[in-house]
Amino acid sequence: MGDEKFLLTLEVAGRRYPLKVKRSEEQAFRTAAKKIDIKVNQYRVAFGENANLTTQDFMAMTAIQALAENFSLGDKNNTKPFEDKIDSLISELDNYLKK
Repeated sequence: MGDEKFLLTLEVAGRRYPLKVKRSEEQAFRTAAKKIDIKVNQYRVAFGENANLTTQDFMAMTAIQALAENFSLGDKNNTKPFEDKIDSLISELDNYLKK
């Protein structure tokens, strides 16, 4: 029931974006749109009325920041080094116990 898709229209930076999303993901999309809008407005305030920057520039800056944060979160959740160490210790224990 939560996996059927429907048309969700979100407003970000004064523009409306129609998206087909799963009902189960609706709140995540609404939250994301709200956070993007907040970040775009923060950039707009931070850079003032700089004639060289457009809303598209602020959207790109927001996307870059979001992806950079996502990448660093991914690095923090990387358990591979720990798994490798545990495997190594188990192997050492196995070898010790076989003696």
